[in-house]
Amino acid sequence: MELLILATEGGIPTSNPWSQLALPLGILIFVGSVYMLMRSNLGTRRGYLVMGASLWGFGFLLSLFWAFGAPGTPPNTGPQNLPGQELDEYQPVWVPFAQDAAVVTEEGSPYASAVNAYPDGWEDPPAELMPAGDEEDGPGTEGVEVGAQNIQSFFGSLADNEEFDFGQNVLFGTEAQVGDPLYTVADNGRPMIAVTFGNTCELAVPADAEEGAEPVLPDVCQDAGLENGDLLPADAVDENGNSLRNEQTFFAFFDAGAPYFPSLLMVGIMGVLFALHMGLLARDETRERRETEETEAEEVEVEERATVGV
Repeated sequence: MELLILATEGGIPTSNPWSQLALPLGILIFVGSVYMLMRSNLGTRRGYLVMGASLWGFGFLLSLFWAFGAPGTPPNTGPQNLPGQELDEYQPVWVPFAQDAAVVTEEGSPYASAVNAYPDGWEDPPAELMPAGDEEDGPGTEGVEVGAQNIQSFFGSLADNEEFDFGQNVLFGTEAQVGDPLYTVADNGRPMIAVTFGNTCELAVPADAEEGAEPVLPDVCQDAGLENGDLLPADAVDENGNSLRNEQTFFAFFDAGAPYFPSLLMVGIMGVLFALHMGLLARDETRERRETEETEAEEVEVEERATVGV
C-alpha cells in the first residue's frame, strides 16, 4: 500500500498510458528477448517449451515462498489482491454497522439475535483481543481497539456525506467512547463488538450572553470539574429535567478474510502451468526421439538394400 502511494506521488500515475504499458513492454523485452535466443538454438516449439517450463517453474517456486515462507522469510508475502480488486480485499478487518443496518434486518441475519439482545449476553472482550498490538505484541487487526477505531472512523465519515440521510447513525467528532467495547460471538461464529459513544462537554456561548462573550463550558461540566472534550456526566439534565447525555451504540463484526488466498491461487496457477509445459516438453522430446529412431531405421534399411543389390 505504501509503495503504491509513493509510486503514485513520486512517479507516473497509474492512469497514465505509459504506466499501463509498463507491464506489456517488460514482458516483451525481457521474456521476448530470452525466447528469441532459445528459438534461434532450439527452434520455435522446443524453444518456447524450454523457456515456458523454466519461467513457470521459477514462478512456482517463488509462489511457494510467497504462500508458506522460508527460513528468514515470513509466510503470506505475495499478492494481497487480485486484478481489479481493492488492495485490502482479503485482509482481516472489522466491519462496522448500525443497529438498523441491512446485515441485521435481513432475513436469517446471523447478527440479528446478538444485536437485538444487546446488552444481554455481551461481556468484556477476551484478554487476547485487548488491547490491540502489532504482530509481536498482540493480535493486531483482531484487537477490539482497532474495531472501535474503525467504527468511529466509519460513522464519523458519514457526517460529511450530503447525498444520503443516515439519521442518527452519524458521529460528528464531538463524541467520546463510553467505557470499553463489549464482546460476543455471532451465530456464524464471527466475533462481534459493541461500542457506545456519548456527547461531551463543549465550549459554547450561552444563549443569554451578551454579544462578543467568550464561549464557556456548560454549568454541569464546570460543577463536575470536567474539561472540554470530557464526557458529559451521566446524570446531567437541563432545566426541564431532560437528560443531556445522549448515547449511541454501534456494532462491528470481525471478518478474518482470506489473506493467503491470492498466494495460494498463484501456487495453483504456476504449478499447473509448470506441469503442463513440462509434460509438453517431455512429449516433444519423446516425439523427436521416435522420429530420429525411425529415420535411422530407414537409413539402415536403405543401406541394407543397397548392399544386397551390389
